[in-house]
Amino acid sequence: MSLEAAPDTPSRVLIVDDDHDFAASLALLLEMEGYAITVAHDGAGAHAALAGPLADGPAVALVDIRLGHEDGVALATALIGARPDLLAVMVTAYASVPTAIRALQAGIYDYVCKPFEPAELLAILARCFDRHRLAREREQAEELLRRARRLEAIGQLSAGIAHDFNNLLAVVGGNLKLLRDELARGGEADGALMRELVADALAAVEEGTAANRQLLAVGRAQTLLPRTIDLAQAVEHTAATARAALGPGIALELSRPTAPCPAKVDPRPFEASLLNLLINARDALGGAGLIRLGVVLTDLGAGAPGRLEDMPAGAYAVVTVEDEGCGMTPEVLEKALNPFFSTKPAESGSGLGLATVYGFARQSGGNLLIESAAGCGTRVTLVLPAA
Repeated sequence: MSLEAAPDTPSRVLIVDDDHDFAASLALLLEMEGYAITVAHDGAGAHAALAGPLADGPAVALVDIRLGHEDGVALATALIGARPDLLAVMVTAYASVPTAIRALQAGIYDYVCKPFEPAELLAILARCFDRHRLAREREQAEELLRRARRLEAIGQLSAGIAHDFNNLLAVVGGNLKLLRDELARGGEADGALMRELVADALAAVEEGTAANRQLLAVGRAQTLLPRTIDLAQAVEHTAATARAALGPGIALELSRPTAPCPAKVDPRPFEASLLNLLINARDALGGAGLIRLGVVLTDLGAGAPGRLEDMPAGAYAVVTVEDEGCGMTPEVLEKALNPFFSTKPAESGSGLGLATVYGFARQSGGNLLIESAAGCGTRVTLVLPAA
């Protein structure tokens, strides 16, 4: 947020100088030019002048390089630290190249040497406030862009939800209408047909419930019940149950440690997430090829790939699913975790799969990484906290 005041209010300048007469004369000059002036004669007064609301504070500080026993450059640096958007201009009668270099290295915007022409100082102040204006305009433009992107994302999310649930409601509504017509026939109603219609409607409701669970996972609002499990054993169990779904053309190669791999996760959404990754790998292979599935315990220290700032350093269980399928282009990879984004036909998926897995990983205290290149396959890494 810029320190500059609104366009219809005076530009605010802080003068910090231990020479009372010089500070008063400079304040009078700048007030005649339309600036709002605050005067301080030492560091304590300067900090006090910046202690008020950000929007009402000075945007530029004119700081004497020598303030009695205080170092003006050090004071200006401290003021900038307290108000990062503050522009400091050193005022000095002891100009030298080392002084100028020291001031600029400390983050000082500019400096002016005593005695100076009023026009010289006014030109520097004009540049300072132009810089604040440009920063404010840039910030406003960036906020408009962020707002537009949020609206676009909300629109895509709403369209995806409406599409999926509209299909389910069509199934429920169609079956209920047929059931109503069948009941209207009274004694001639076909009991077997009515049971089939009810079963189809209930199946659609269950699909809607499952989709709702996925949406909660994407928004990290699902209720997880984490407990300590042997993740290697859970991976092996999921791999065994997934073989039938993968089809006869897929070979599944499992690599797991012989020792237990304790992790603290909710087993059911973990197994659903892993199955989702395996199905994605199968589809990338076109139904024929090799999927490598591995699990291992590892330590993630500072700066380790896959460890985010909110993930404490330490032991993590890492599950990898790797295929040599079609891979992803950089454009697809960038959007892979977006809800409702999918490269598959509409009837083949909702685009919530990877977003759901990512939501589960983050809510569990872990992360999801995807490495892929077009024509070179994909490697998905699920990082979960070890017990």
